[in-house]
Amino acid sequence: MSGEPDAPFRAPSAAGEAELRVKGSRFLARVEPCGSRAAAEARLEEIRRTCHDASHVCWAWRLRSEPEPGEAWSDAGEPSGTAGVPIIGALRAEALWDVLGVVVRWFGGTRLGRGGLARAYWDAAAGAVKGAGRVEVVPGVRLEVRVPLARMGEAHRVLTACGAVWGGQSVEGDTFRVEVTVPRRDQEHLRRALTEATHGTGDVRAAEG
Repeated sequence: MSGEPDAPFRAPSAAGEAELRVKGSRFLARVEPCGSRAAAEARLEEIRRTCHDASHVCWAWRLRSEPEPGEAWSDAGEPSGTAGVPIIGALRAEALWDVLGVVVRWFGGTRLGRGGLARAYWDAAAGAVKGAGRVEVVPGVRLEVRVPLARMGEAHRVLTACGAVWGGQSVEGDTFRVEVTVPRRDQEHLRRALTEATHGTGDVRAAEG
C-alpha cells in the first residue's frame, strides 16, 4: 500500500459472485468488502456452515487496518499454492484492499492437476472481482499522530476504527508517535475521536515529507 500523500484506497463497493465448472468440479466464488480480520473470520465461518458439503473453502483477504496493511490466504486442503495464491493474485491484480475473496469447491471426481486447479481458482476469483462491479477509489491523506504512552490503547482503537494504514512508529520520551494514512473524508472524524478518547492529550497533524 502506498504511503504517499493522497494515495488512493481501492476497495469493492459491493459483493460479486461467479460460478465455474471444470471437469465436473464446481467452483463458486465470492468477493466482498471487508474491513477487519474479525469480520473476515466471521464471514468465513458463515460460508463454511452454509457450504458444509463442499470439498474445500479456500480464501484470501487484503486488509489495510489491522493495524498495518496485511494479506492472508489459505489453500484449505488443496495442494500448496493452487488455491489461496491464485485468489490473492486476482485481488492484487485489481489493487483491491479491504476485501475478502472466497472460492468454494465441490470436487467432481476428476483431478485437475496443479496447473488446472490454479487456473480454475484464478478464473473463479477474477470472475467474482469483475462481478463486484464498481470499485470505490477513496483519496487518502498522511497524518502524524502523537499520544502519551499511557493512551496508546485508546489511540489504537480509534485508528483501527477509522481504517488507518500505519506507517513509521517511534517512542519519544513519554510520547508515542505514528504516521498513518486515512481516507481524506475521515480525517476530521479521526481528530475528534482521538481528542475524545485521549481526553485532549492526543495530537493529529499533517505528516512531514
